[in-house]
Amino acid sequence: MIKGIGESLSQLRQSQTVTSHYVAPISGAPRSAPKARPIPKHRLEAYGRWAKVTQEQHNISASQVVLQSLSSAKSILGQLNKQLQTCLFSKSSVVEDALHKAEECRRQLIEIKPHYQGKRLLDHHLNLISASQPAALHFFKFRRVDLTSPKNRDERITLFTEKQTLHLFLPANKNRLELQDIIEPVLASIGMSIDRLSNNDTVFTAPHETWMRLSGGILMVGEGQRLPAGEPRNIQLEEKFSWQDPREWNFSEVEKLKMTLAKVIKVEKKVTVQIDDIKASHRLLLVKAKQLTASSQPKIELQHLHKFMQPHPFAYQVTSLMAQGNTNREQVSALLI
Repeated sequence: MIKGIGESLSQLRQSQTVTSHYVAPISGAPRSAPKARPIPKHRLEAYGRWAKVTQEQHNISASQVVLQSLSSAKSILGQLNKQLQTCLFSKSSVVEDALHKAEECRRQLIEIKPHYQGKRLLDHHLNLISASQPAALHFFKFRRVDLTSPKNRDERITLFTEKQTLHLFLPANKNRLELQDIIEPVLASIGMSIDRLSNNDTVFTAPHETWMRLSGGILMVGEGQRLPAGEPRNIQLEEKFSWQDPREWNFSEVEKLKMTLAKVIKVEKKVTVQIDDIKASHRLLLVKAKQLTASSQPKIELQHLHKFMQPHPFAYQVTSLMAQGNTNREQVSALLI
């Protein structure tokens, strides 16, 4: 009996030991998210000034990049002007070499494509790209396919792009303008439109991004009139160049060199004007950046700090202590005695 009581006491001690080390889990009460501290006003102002200065610095860097590219273009245009002058007013023995150098100048102009932080700075006409002046459009036609030619039967045409499938219904006995009105709203969904200034032909337009995406051609299927029926065929796009585009300039025919020279001179003047505008805006940006940096600390705070920088600031400290303790001069004198 005594032995049984001892075993019971031993088991009780063990159970108490286990219980003392056991901690009951706390019920998972939802914790409220800590409240975000409001950013002090002076920090917000500092962040705003920093953002403005940073943006101005990016503007200056972009202007430096495009200025360098335009300066190179101006130099190349000057060389091209000289070579064309040689072709027009020199002996035939040096014309071939001058034309070869002119072609090299054209290649260098086409390769000028400045970017800054992934954004284009010049379009293919050597025009500055900005918020107020978007890049020039690309003009093109479908090679060997005329969607707006009048026919005596209806035709359904399907166009396939990477992400879309477009369906065109071209009714019979419609003139070119009527067919353009039918086609344009459908092609607008992929970024294409029609140049209404071209009178006797249908010329399509597209921004640079759309042109880069579609310049390899578009898969199309017709019904045997404007397009062959059957399997989709890749219809190439034939770009139409403006007189401002170096790719349009004719160096192969000596008779057309005078017209080409006039185009080169006009583009050179345009580039010079843009260089002058960039230099003026560059100076303005530098002035604005200096003003933002100079006004980074308020004048009132500087004046308040100035009085504590005097040789004897002890009087200001005592005055501050008296104000904090709500004491007058006699009480402070009594304490000092």
